[in-house]
Amino acid sequence: MKLTPIDIQQQQFRQRLRGFDRTEVSNFLEVVAQHMSEISHENSELRSEVRRIKRDLEAYRERETTLKEAMLTAQRAIDEIREQADKEAQLVLSEAELRAERIVYDANKRVGDIVEDITDLKRQRVRVLSELRGVVDAHHRLLDLHEEEARRAIDEGEASITVLQRLRAPTPPRRTEVERRGTDMMQSTQNHGADFNKALTAS
Repeated sequence: MKLTPIDIQQQQFRQRLRGFDRTEVSNFLEVVAQHMSEISHENSELRSEVRRIKRDLEAYRERETTLKEAMLTAQRAIDEIREQADKEAQLVLSEAELRAERIVYDANKRVGDIVEDITDLKRQRVRVLSELRGVVDAHHRLLDLHEEEARRAIDEGEASITVLQRLRAPTPPRRTEVERRGTDMMQSTQNHGADFNKALTAS
């Protein structure tokens, strides 16, 4: 049972012929005494808690001071590290810029060399194509000459066959040496032209 000052002030006792009821008063006083004992005990505990809190607070203050000093030391170390890192970064950046400039210079020089090589290759290509066209034209003229000779040989062979057919008895015609040579020459000319055209296409 928890009592407040108001409860104590408003407590009423029944009166009898001889005054207050002793039992009731005794019970109330016992309750008050018990309650006051609890309050005293709680106050004692609270005082102990306050002392403990004060000790903890003092320890926290000491820790705070130590922590602040450590933070200041750490901050100074961080500042020094940052300053050194900035110097090193600036040095690395300067070296990187120099390397980049060198790389760009070498790349531009290499590009110039490649362009010059390409120009030279184009000139060589034009010269080779011109020479190749000359060779092709010469072969075409040679092929035309062989073809003309083959036609004349065939014509001569056909004329000889006609004459022989008229002079000889009707027997199965045989190829004359002139006809065979003309046919072989025509076939060789055609094969040579085909091989040359294949080589020209492949190049």
